Amino acid sequence: MLNKIPFLGWFFSAVAAISLAVPFWLCWTWWGVGVKYFYWLPEIYQIIMFWDCVALFIVIAILKGTLIPRLFYSSKPATPYVTYSQTVTNKEKKED
Repeated sequence: MLNKIPFLGWFFSAVAAISLAVPFWLCWTWWGVGVKYFYWLPEIYQIIMFWDCVALFIVIAILKGTLIPRLFYSSKPATPYVTYSQTVTNKEKKED
């Protein structure tokens, strides 16, 4: 969602992508998860470059925001908070 805000949002989106890409890249390449468990993939996908990994996280964020824009959107309007005393006074008004 941040990548839709010009400049400042793009910067925060890039920082978030880099911070997510660092542990993923370390696990995938340096510790050999890609080679050990994904041996059936072509070699270019088993050992990926760091900036390619960052670009992957940026593209995933853009596609997620584009294809699933309203994942946590509710079509119901927000109802105001009503206390118990307000409901009691509303019932008394209806009875009169």
